[in-house]
Amino acid sequence: MNKDSRNETLPQIRAGMSELGLAALIVPYSDPHQSEYIPAHWKFREWVSGFTGSAGIIVITRDFAGLWTDSRYFQQAEAELLGSEFQLVKLKVPHTPEHIDWVKNTLEKGSVVGLDNRFFPFSMLTYYQDSLLSAGLTLNPEVDLLTQLWTNRPALPANPVFEHLIRFAGASRRQKINAVRERLVETSSDYQFISPLDEVAWLFNLRGSDVNYCPVFVGYALVGKTDAILFANPESISPALEKTLNSDGVVIADYTQMEEWINKIPGGSTVCLAPEKVSGALRDLFAKRSVILEGMNSTTALKSIKNATESDGLRKALIRDGVAWVKTIHWIHKELQSGRAVTEINVARRIGQFRSFQDLYMGESFHPISSYGYHGAIVHYSVTEESSIPLKPEGTFLLDSGGQFLDGTTDTTRTIALGPTTAGQRTDFTLALKGTLALSMLTFPKGTKGYQVDVLSRMALWKHGKNYGHGTGHGVGLFLNVHEGPQTIGASASGYPNVTLEPGMVTTIEPAIYKDGEYGMRTENMTLVVPWIETGYGTFYGFETLTLVPIDSNLMDISLLAADEIEWINSYHERVRETLSPLLEKEEKEWLCSATEPIIR
Repeated sequence: MNKDSRNETLPQIRAGMSELGLAALIVPYSDPHQSEYIPAHWKFREWVSGFTGSAGIIVITRDFAGLWTDSRYFQQAEAELLGSEFQLVKLKVPHTPEHIDWVKNTLEKGSVVGLDNRFFPFSMLTYYQDSLLSAGLTLNPEVDLLTQLWTNRPALPANPVFEHLIRFAGASRRQKINAVRERLVETSSDYQFISPLDEVAWLFNLRGSDVNYCPVFVGYALVGKTDAILFANPESISPALEKTLNSDGVVIADYTQMEEWINKIPGGSTVCLAPEKVSGALRDLFAKRSVILEGMNSTTALKSIKNATESDGLRKALIRDGVAWVKTIHWIHKELQSGRAVTEINVARRIGQFRSFQDLYMGESFHPISSYGYHGAIVHYSVTEESSIPLKPEGTFLLDSGGQFLDGTTDTTRTIALGPTTAGQRTDFTLALKGTLALSMLTFPKGTKGYQVDVLSRMALWKHGKNYGHGTGHGVGLFLNVHEGPQTIGASASGYPNVTLEPGMVTTIEPAIYKDGEYGMRTENMTLVVPWIETGYGTFYGFETLTLVPIDSNLMDISLLAADEIEWINSYHERVRETLSPLLEKEEKEWLCSATEPIIR
């Protein structure tokens, strides 16, 4: 929505609420697939408010309009909501439904709260219903109001779908479908319904471009003991691809006619549904004929464990990504030393350009966070032509950037000293870096969960009364979404808290520190969980660091680093230098050699 029209649309929404007898409306924050990044067709939150972040809940009442979001988006939300009636409500605890507490404490008993259950997972709807009922409020889950008001709504995407070759995937779609069927047998179930777009793409070894930065397409999957159905836009599947899919036992059905297919499921069948991934509307549809077995999708777990081919491909992708990073950092220093102008958006574009010269490159995995100085304190700062500021040969620059390669998805953050820095900046950088090192060097017993190790990444900061408000690590897809589950490393144990860290899982490690109005410090590496040792006390795993980008020693306070931390940094830098140097130009190679010189206390 044009920001200037937000205050014109809000009265229309309230008029519709009044006609329906609603005291409050909860605006959809996702699509029917519960995606983090969504096609423009379903960006209701952005259309209503102008907020472009990937996390946030909007509640509209007769006299209030608020956006609840976490600390990653505070500054962004304040800027984007400016000039509108929408107010920022800062979440005290990330990933919690504090907006419902506000609704319960604000509305009169007997009031009705509305939402559109096509866009909310049924786990959330159950919580909403029970919570509101306890306060004497009623939930109307079938409010189709916004789609009627959004007259210039973008069309449903239908870009071409293409195959992700087995030389990258490491397993055929037949093998993956059979693995899902094995789980059906184990759970005495008849069908697995799959809603997340990345899981549908993974299952069928297909990719698309319906969502910015994510090589996925709009679709659902339904796998039975003898059949497998892909619901997609028929126009996005070529005749040749459909023939190939048919030969592997996959039937193509129209995305818009899924209800008809669901009604064909034999009555009394047991269907597996993930409560946090399937909409309330679809759950109700299945429940009319089937027995619902709730639980995590089998594809969620299967996809998270990278096979040998995927792991090897990811290692190669991160070498190419490392080359682009070194070229970019060298370019920044060279331009500044020459007195030429460098801006945040220049850097964002330059690293994309350097990646585009690498083999198998398909695009960015997210919009780069290219942030100089005080912009670095905005966790998910999204640089634009209007917001971009020039870099200066002083202070710090934080760059968080990733790429999509056919053999891997990448996500790396480096904080760089552009010139003189303060003792406080070096201290903060080093304390956050110690968190990255603590997990990178960690070995842990089989059965360990991500939230159990999160404290290690924060310990150095906590000792100085400091912390960061986001998670420490997330899973990463394989030429798929840059954020994937079920594994996570975070204090709030968001996602699936009972999921253990298993060999083959790819997880970022990204402790940080932010000082509002001054800077942000973050060192993010991608890691692979690998076997370490078998002892009489059990099986132990560790993290293999996949990212190959030098860490700026000019920002390190060496006095804060322990001997084993210095040893790790020197060993890592040696590997970065030996791996990347043969792939660089002479001047770049010389810069890398200097940037990776051993640290001596």
